[in-house]
Amino acid sequence: MNIAGVVILYHPNMDLLSANIQTYVSGLKQLYVYDNSETKTPGIEEALLKIQPSIQYHYFNSNEGIAKRLNQAMDQAALSQYDYLLTMDQDSSFKAGDFEKYKNMIQSSDFDHVAQFGVNCQPDFTQPKEQPEEALTLITSGSILNLSLTSYIGPFNEDLFIDFVDAEFSYRVIQKGYANLMFSNIVLNHALGTLVEGSGLGNFKKSMRIIHTPTRVFYIVRNGLYLLFKSKDLTSVMKKDVIRCIKIIKNDLIYNPQLFSVYKNAFSGIYAFMTNRMGKK
Repeated sequence: MNIAGVVILYHPNMDLLSANIQTYVSGLKQLYVYDNSETKTPGIEEALLKIQPSIQYHYFNSNEGIAKRLNQAMDQAALSQYDYLLTMDQDSSFKAGDFEKYKNMIQSSDFDHVAQFGVNCQPDFTQPKEQPEEALTLITSGSILNLSLTSYIGPFNEDLFIDFVDAEFSYRVIQKGYANLMFSNIVLNHALGTLVEGSGLGNFKKSMRIIHTPTRVFYIVRNGLYLLFKSKDLTSVMKKDVIRCIKIIKNDLIYNPQLFSVYKNAFSGIYAFMTNRMGKK
């Protein structure tokens, strides 16, 4: 399989990053490491070279968002004449043997209409099945882009910066007449957020809740509103999906220990949407 990969970093834990990369790097012909950190992690280049001498590390001295780095990786992979591009987060990994299984499944059938392939990052909610199924959206981490079709889909939307970047691209795949295909029997180890314990408002039963940084709340609110009201040709199903994704901040509005900052960023996200201020916060 003629495939390259990219992993996008932001102040990574090097031990964890090294362990994660080793679950898929041997299955790639080239891995690009794009670092969005404002300061470079000491010894990072040496550590990456120990994993795989052919890894290409790129440091930009600024955080310009995930969409821009994904577009750069697609351009670089296409220029180097790769057919596919694996996109990964720094905190994601495959189980032993799963990445090879994933590639073999893609190659085993004719998927000319599939613009991107994805895996299961929420096995508690998505029951693993042996046969792949078309999906409304795929998350960036663990997805494989078919570079022969991305020119028809267009680039990732850099105005969104981070949140909803993968969802917006997935919607556009469908709008252009192509498909997002999920292999739910390939489970990705992936962190969706920080867990805190909180009591239910009705029964006061304690359980673990996913929360986000206040800055992420800003992007979730602003970008969600942008997709709902300014993105063209979204179907009712897509709009319902956007609303579902916006609702994930409800735990932040109740359980986040930085409540003042959370509400400030939520209102700031609404204001940014209303004044058409996109890109980086």
